[in-house]
Amino acid sequence: MTPKKWLNLALAATLAFYIVQISYLLINFNMCGNFGMDFCAFWSAGRISHEHGLAGIYDMDLLTQYQKDIYPQGNHPFFQTFAVMYPPVFVLPFILLSLIRLPVSYLIWTLINLIGLIFYLRFFVRWATEKTAPSSRLIFIAIIALPVFINLHEGQVNFWLAICIGEFMRAIFSEKPTKAGLWLGGWLIKPQLLILILPFLLIQRSFNVFKGFMIATVAILGVSLALIRVDGVLALAKLFLEAGGGNLTSNPAAMMNLRMLGWHVASLTTSTAGWVMIIIGSTLTAGTALWIFRYRIHEDSDMSAIALLGLLAATNAVTWHAHLHMAVTLIPPMLYLLVNKRFPKKLFALWVFVPVLIRLFSYLFMAIIHLGDLPINIALMSRFLGGFTGLSINLILLGWAVFEYTRLRKKASEANDLMENGVI
Repeated sequence: MTPKKWLNLALAATLAFYIVQISYLLINFNMCGNFGMDFCAFWSAGRISHEHGLAGIYDMDLLTQYQKDIYPQGNHPFFQTFAVMYPPVFVLPFILLSLIRLPVSYLIWTLINLIGLIFYLRFFVRWATEKTAPSSRLIFIAIIALPVFINLHEGQVNFWLAICIGEFMRAIFSEKPTKAGLWLGGWLIKPQLLILILPFLLIQRSFNVFKGFMIATVAILGVSLALIRVDGVLALAKLFLEAGGGNLTSNPAAMMNLRMLGWHVASLTTSTAGWVMIIIGSTLTAGTALWIFRYRIHEDSDMSAIALLGLLAATNAVTWHAHLHMAVTLIPPMLYLLVNKRFPKKLFALWVFVPVLIRLFSYLFMAIIHLGDLPINIALMSRFLGGFTGLSINLILLGWAVFEYTRLRKKASEANDLMENGVI
């Protein structure tokens, strides 16, 4: 078959895979159990805000009390409370949603996210191509990716991160650095993702962008302090520390980063071996990204987008908390490069379809283990397969960005030398 027919087949198979999963969820309806796990935590935080004030959402005892009433596993003696570690500004929408019955509220949230993402990607691609009719097929391929499905399945908030990075790019390329920094402030909902982009801005001497980010940070922290007072801020900081240590529901075994790999290495060998792997791997990955992309970028928006994609992929690999659903942040730079013919279609297809294939394989593998009654930890194996796939793709994207950025920079340098020598 032609590549286009293979793509059509892959799209149809992926869509069928999702339809089967959705059908199963509807038949075995288990709100907060089979789906909407993260949304239920946000919904419970909204309810607490109504009855106890916003600072109450960081009280683990209070969260546990409310979540035991809505999670099917709430009566289990080892029930783990889902912590809500967002600044209170970002919790405000869930106060309204918590006024609505839980299943209906989740449906509204899912529709808002899905429709909002589709409209934003159409808007973004239209801007990137300077056309009035963006490719619906390209957008469909992007939203059928597994990170998008997981966001909808779990009721996550990561589409906001994707919109922020898309608007960050639009502002940067429109020479509005302060506005770009303001949009970057939207990432404070998950500040661990700023671990590389902030040093990158300083290395690039993008001080106006950094100024905009600081304005957004002061505004968000100021409003948060006014809403939850000092005790609430201290409680939120405590939650971050506990999650960083692997407590709460951080689930490091399923992440798409080097922490995940170190966790599994430590479980098979020793804690020291796991830490050595994490430290060396993270240092090499972060160091490579910041070193290669250290050169100041002036006018070439393609090189800027390539550097940003590489930086985000490296961030997903080294940040301490990164699950596959957070990979939606890669969609705007990938789409920008795709429509400008700077990104390989095969690599985009790998990002979209390989995680789906691995998830299907893990389901089949779990079925075989279950039917054969084999002595294998099914849940742990599934988490590793998904997490390792995400980590591998992040490193592949970083490798491509490093290679392409270096090639374009060398090409530009040679052209400058020819101009200075009067050859062209």
